[in-house]
Amino acid sequence: MLEAMLPSLWATQGEPTRIAAWLAVNLVDPLALLAQLRDTILDLLDAGAVSEVELAVACAWAVAQATQHPEATALAHWCHGLALLNRETRPALSHLDAAYAYFVAQDRRPEQGRLLIGRAGLLGQLGRLDEAHTAIRRAAECLAGAPDAQNRLPALYMNRSDIEGRMGHYEAMLTTAREAEALAVSHHQPAAQAEALINQAFAALFLGQFTQAEATLERAGAVAEACGSAELRARVAVNQARLATYRGELFTALRLLDQARTDFATARIELDQATVALEEAVLFERLQLPLEARRAALQAAHMFEQAGLLQEAVEAILSAVRLALALDQNALARQDLARATALAMQSPLPPVLQALLQGYTAHPRFQRNAAERRLALAQVAAAQATIADAGVLAEQLELELLAAALTQHARAAVRRYQHLADMAREHGLDGIEQRALVGQARRMSATEAWVPLQRAADLAAATRRMLPSEELKASYLTGTAPLYAHLISSYLQAGRLEAAVQSLLEAKGGIWAELAAPSADSLHASLLQDPAWLSAKTAWDYWRAQMHPEDELAYQTLCAERIKQAETTLQSLARQHLRQRPVQTLPALASIQQCLPSTSVGVEYLVADGQIWAFLLTADAAVRQVELGSVAQVTQLLSRLTLQHHALGHCSSPAQQQRMATGQLAASERLLGELYHLLIAPIIATFAADVNQVIIAPDGPLYSVPWAALRDHTQAASRYLDEEYNLHLIPSLALLAMPPVPQATGTPLLLGWEGQPALPYVVAELAAIQRQFPSARQVYPAHLRDLHWEEPPTFLHLAVHGQVNPYAPLLSQLSLADGPLLLADVLNVPLAGTALVTLSACETGTTPERGGVALALAGAFLSAGARAVVASLWPVHDQATSLMMEQFYQGLAAGQNPTEALSAARAAVRAMGYAHPYYWAAFQLLLREGTPTVAVALPYIL
Repeated sequence: MLEAMLPSLWATQGEPTRIAAWLAVNLVDPLALLAQLRDTILDLLDAGAVSEVELAVACAWAVAQATQHPEATALAHWCHGLALLNRETRPALSHLDAAYAYFVAQDRRPEQGRLLIGRAGLLGQLGRLDEAHTAIRRAAECLAGAPDAQNRLPALYMNRSDIEGRMGHYEAMLTTAREAEALAVSHHQPAAQAEALINQAFAALFLGQFTQAEATLERAGAVAEACGSAELRARVAVNQARLATYRGELFTALRLLDQARTDFATARIELDQATVALEEAVLFERLQLPLEARRAALQAAHMFEQAGLLQEAVEAILSAVRLALALDQNALARQDLARATALAMQSPLPPVLQALLQGYTAHPRFQRNAAERRLALAQVAAAQATIADAGVLAEQLELELLAAALTQHARAAVRRYQHLADMAREHGLDGIEQRALVGQARRMSATEAWVPLQRAADLAAATRRMLPSEELKASYLTGTAPLYAHLISSYLQAGRLEAAVQSLLEAKGGIWAELAAPSADSLHASLLQDPAWLSAKTAWDYWRAQMHPEDELAYQTLCAERIKQAETTLQSLARQHLRQRPVQTLPALASIQQCLPSTSVGVEYLVADGQIWAFLLTADAAVRQVELGSVAQVTQLLSRLTLQHHALGHCSSPAQQQRMATGQLAASERLLGELYHLLIAPIIATFAADVNQVIIAPDGPLYSVPWAALRDHTQAASRYLDEEYNLHLIPSLALLAMPPVPQATGTPLLLGWEGQPALPYVVAELAAIQRQFPSARQVYPAHLRDLHWEEPPTFLHLAVHGQVNPYAPLLSQLSLADGPLLLADVLNVPLAGTALVTLSACETGTTPERGGVALALAGAFLSAGARAVVASLWPVHDQATSLMMEQFYQGLAAGQNPTEALSAARAAVRAMGYAHPYYWAAFQLLLREGTPTVAVALPYIL
């Protein structure tokens, strides 16, 4: 075959003059050779052989230059256009146009027909739909009666199908794609068959036929695999990711996108790699993971830049700028803007994209004084005029937010924000309305700001109630969101303490109220059964992806109209389905107080604006507020403790570690004592004499505090906090008044794997637990499949390696024998009613920098339905951990509840010679529901 000759042809002949000599000596017809190269490129593209395609194009141009024949040049353009067909749309069209012009001049209709098929597809991708429709009709006319016309028909019908879809004719798209498949099968073109199946699935989605789309994509995947085409596998995976997204299976969607990006990289298709990275950025942002979203957007920008698509690169960078500003990373935003500006100087931007770049450059955070803000406001106004002319509403309102922030007079700014909020509400843009309301509140007096802030909080809660549970779990921020922090502060300044506490409970407990009832899943499931919803959702996603600032205005207008139609349908259907289910109401403050035992105190912590507050709830007294000071002091003390633990964990021998632990003990006690005086002492001063139980709801970095190890280091006779009080940790005091999940009754399960480096005490730890609970099922080595069951286990124990990923929390993991159990996987493990999950591993209770306890492994198990989780705050000592677990389960078997058993286990480990808190204070018990003294008992395993 010719492709087998390409390397030797190029290697031996090299430059055009030598190729001309070779052609003459070997009596090779250059035009026939170029025609063969053209057809070979099609075969190589189907096989995903990118290197060979590039070599074939190089040979084609060398032959054309050697012969200097106009037809040879036209054929070389044809070869080059085919090679770029699915990679670089505009350059590909330019090459095919050059070839087409020659064959039109020569009145060669069969060649015109073949070229028109490719041109029609490219014109459709660029949004020039009338031209595309004309081209595909003309292609059919030119090919009529041509000798090899039948072989070209699958491609013709495929491109016609694509154009019908872009024109909104979805029934026609489906019918034509089916005809394309039948033609591809009859002409033994499996790659064309796979592409036709992908188009069928796409059309089925537009028509609301979810099950059919899913089955069709499975067939397409099987055909793509049989072809051995990485590019086709990737295209199937991208569409399967969209299906997973519509189902609310966002983690599955991320995995499929990752697979698609890998396959596109294998096929060396940078443009599609970049597009997939942008889709990943959108998903990460939807999951409230802005750091990951920004990295994905910048990755996409880099790949666009490498492919020479500078306008697309600028668009991706501006997404990264927006995310950096949302993260308060002003320096990074400046850096991104400088990069975008540099790219814009190399390639003139379309007006809309240029306006967005100007708008972000004028952001108020980059202006140092009033004069600069006035100039920036004028710059934003000019950008707004450009955006308004293009009719791109969302971008127009984004710039209006900047203009309002730059407005110097408070009353004028408030009016501007109010007008913006009204416009956003009118068009169903809840996110922009929330931001406008927050901006308005910042320019109002503290005693009035709570009004727009409460409206913004209500919008956030309504959005949360409509999320499928997977998205709900992953997007939950335990650290109070800035919106709620501002609202709480406003209520406090207005003297409305109870309203402030109720807002705090909503901020930290609302997520758990939603998870307590599967309302979000019920809503999503009912929507998926509604063909109108699926059709509108597909249209909304598709047309949003199609609309780019660099596109022609007519196509942008078409996309905007389709998006608006889909949004109207989605909003209407969502409201209908929302009325079909009850709203999960957060318990009132009085209800929570009634659930508190008379001798207990509930402490709801708040970390906001760099300060720490504690709100104290009891059964029979008014709420009390205590201001505790700067959070920076706490984080500094925790950092010093971390350094101590790191040093102990890296000792060369047990003897050296014991010596270091003894030497560090006093310093460690001082650090813990300082935490005690910052976080606990001011609160204890308000306790009644008979208080014996403290229920703590941490916030943000306070989840990293080893609460049980705190004590007054200035008093020699003082006891640790968990010795002084019955100590409980819970994400929010609101959970105390929520109805309990029915107790699971499945067989208790013990899973272990020593991993690498080997954990020598895992086997002994599992054996010790099973001696206490003989009915438990022990699995060693444990595999991922062992986490599948018909009935959730009564309790679950995992003795494995744990690894936190601080940059991508969803990828934190527990190591099992056949691979990692990711945090993203844990969120979907069926654990409803499991009384206790024990994570005997390192750092399983560690929270990420952004995103709270639900993005720690411990919180993921709680979100999955466990009623209580034991987890660690730092890399733990293997032998001391094994001893603690043995003592812990002895206590459970003796009838203690988990809180009591863990406290007793800590004391036992200290008595065994492990006095340093490093050995015994890492493990904490985090509760999910109910009155702790009742809900955490294990009645089915005693």
